[in-house]
This record gives sequence, C-alpha cells and structure tokens, in this order.
Amino acid sequence: LRRRLLASHAMTHAKAVITVSNFSKTEIIRCFDVPAEQVHVIHHGSPPELSSVSAYEVQTPLILYVGSIFNRRNLPTLIKAFAKVHTVIPDAQLAIVGANHTYPRQDLKAVVDQHGVGNQVGLYEYVADNELSTLYRQARVFVFLSEYEGFGLPPLEALSVGVPIILGDTAVAREIYGDASLFVPHTNVAAVAETITTLLGNNAVRSRQQSRANELLPSFSWERSAQNTLAVLENAARSRR
Repeated sequence: LRRRLLASHAMTHAKAVITVSNFSKTEIIRCFDVPAEQVHVIHHGSPPELSSVSAYEVQTPLILYVGSIFNRRNLPTLIKAFAKVHTVIPDAQLAIVGANHTYPRQDLKAVVDQHGVGNQVGLYEYVADNELSTLYRQARVFVFLSEYEGFGLPPLEALSVGVPIILGDTAVAREIYGDASLFVPHTNVAAVAETITTLLGNNAVRSRQQSRANELLPSFSWERSAQNTLAVLENAARSRR
C-alpha cells in the first residue's frame, strides 16, 4: 500500500520519470496514466567490476542462477530441469545464489532432495563479492527464468564474463538481450533442460552466443546512462524554472 501511494504521488508531481526499459515505460504509462513524453528510458550499464574479467575454461559444468528468489523466477523449474541435465551430464553442478523471498514460501532444499541432486546443488543465500565473481567465471551457463522484470541485470553480469544465458521468454528479456540469449518457456522443465544441455555440450552454439554477447555489451554503458540521466535532470530543472 505504501509503495502504491508513494509511486502514485511521485508520478503525479514529477516533471520527468526515468525507467530502465521500454517494457517498464509501457507499464508505467498503463498503471499511472503518465504522458508518454514524460517517461524516459535509460538502460543500465554493463557491470564494471566484472567487465574486465576474462572467462576461463573449468572442468566442472556449472549452471548458475544469481538474484533474489521470488516465485515469479521459477527456481523449482530450474532445479527440476537440472535433475534431467544431471542424468545426461553426471558431473554437472548447479549453484543458486540469492535470499529466498518467496510467498507462499518455496522450500528449494526440499525440491533438491526430492529429485535426488542434493550433492550437485549449492544453495547460497549470500556470497561475498569475490566469491560471486569466482562463480560467474566458473559458470558454463547462466539461467534466469523470471516471468516479470523491469530490466533483469544478473544476466548482463553473466554476459560480461562470457557466460551464455538462458532466459524466460518475456517481452523485456527480448528487448534487452535479443539474440544474445536463448529463450525458453518459464515453467517448461523439458525445454529448460534441453537448452542447458545444448549450451553445455555444443561448442558451436556456445561460440555463437558468446559472439552475440560481445556485439551486445557495448550498447550498455554506465557512462552513457549517467550522461542521459543528467540530461533528463537538467531539462526537468529548466522546465520547473
């Protein structure tokens, strides 16, 4: 309730609204009846702390998820898909990093145990930055099955260290990541498992996706984001005067 009231009040009085994707702009206009010309899309930049790190080959096929855990991000689907992958690639590992904010609460440990992959799945509520960087560098595939995001930053972190990504098929995911991602239905366990297996085992597909990521990443710049944000602020200040 507090968020709804504050957001509505802010939208009503704002000279300009900044958001991170065209999808979010559409949602803001739909939910708050804000004139389209007042809403400015400024994308996030590529993570600077990871962009200079080169990916390197590792022996263990690690599948990675990073981000707060919400129901809409379908972690049970990922775990079930991983169990299928494990039958084909026995040395595969899955790491899930993020605090569990699901409601109704999802017991991910129970899902892991139910599918017999307790020794292959790591559940981490929090890791330090250096540990997170190591996980990103070790990962072979990054999976993010969210049904609803304003932008979705963790997949960009993965791309910045050369890790191919698999995303739930949404309008915002296609807007931001385009053909640098492989897309799957959010709750289709078989499709997720098949796509993970392809990225782990097909070097031609991996190389193609990494090349597409290299083409995409320069379009995300924090310096450009800062410049565009400043321009919006200056225009709003001139309008107020």
